[in-house]
Amino acid sequence: MRHPVLLACCMLGAVHLLRAAPPKPPVAWQVRPVKPVKAGARFQVFLTGTIDPGWRLYALEEPDGGPIATVIALADGDPADLERVTEGKPKVVPDPAFGLSTGYFAGTATFTLQLAMTRGAKAGDHPLHVLVRYQSCNDRVCLPPRTDIVSVPVTVKP
Repeated sequence: MRHPVLLACCMLGAVHLLRAAPPKPPVAWQVRPVKPVKAGARFQVFLTGTIDPGWRLYALEEPDGGPIATVIALADGDPADLERVTEGKPKVVPDPAFGLSTGYFAGTATFTLQLAMTRGAKAGDHPLHVLVRYQSCNDRVCLPPRTDIVSVPVTVKP
């Protein structure tokens, strides 16, 4: 009779752990270091997503009825303007989850952000906050869209 009680306790403990620790997202973001820039200068930030095996990260443009496209922006109040975002070449294949061709990345995805530091930015350290909204899927499930915030340290030269 001890085994059913032990099993019930283990199951309750597992349920508690699942509630306490949300699953790790299948994409982890990194940025390359940015050289110091002058106020008003244009510069680039390279943002790379490392995608867990078996998962897909969708491209910047997706067809209607397909997955949520990746969207990259800066947080309000950051001392730079995001002028343009480009991506590497996504794989474009029929996606069984959506019944149409989608563009996606597997393994890694690199996005290049073309930015301009605001003209009035004061000398010193000014972290930027890159907002990445994306959806990821594997062969069985698509996760709801999520937004990650990636901090980018930037130094404004005098």
